[in-house]
Amino acid sequence: MLKLVLGIALATFASAASAQSYTASEMQTLLSKGLSVSSSDLEGGKTFTASINLASGGSLSGSLTPAGQEAIKVTGRWKLKGAQVCRTLEPIQPEEICETWVKNGPKQATIQVDGKNASVNRW
Repeated sequence: MLKLVLGIALATFASAASAQSYTASEMQTLLSKGLSVSSSDLEGGKTFTASINLASGGSLSGSLTPAGQEAIKVTGRWKLKGAQVCRTLEPIQPEEICETWVKNGPKQATIQVDGKNASVNRW
């Protein structure tokens, strides 16, 4: 039994350790033709959900819905700085926020801001 528990713990640790951020090249490829993402907080939408279109020209549009409230239309700009997506989100976050996308499945990423997990994007 102990071997099984240790094996599961080691597998979980290995899987967490192997999570890799998208490289600059991978992000360029992913976003070069634009990308529509569904986003939520880390708890699957307890705080918010969003639908965002990152257009190939660097514009951003969509909506963000705080839990239990009406959707808020958002617009903004995005650009790549190396492997990070730096974006604005008017009227909610007019300041530029830079995100690191960490691979979390074939069409899913955990979004980190300042090294902390912030949300999940799916496309």
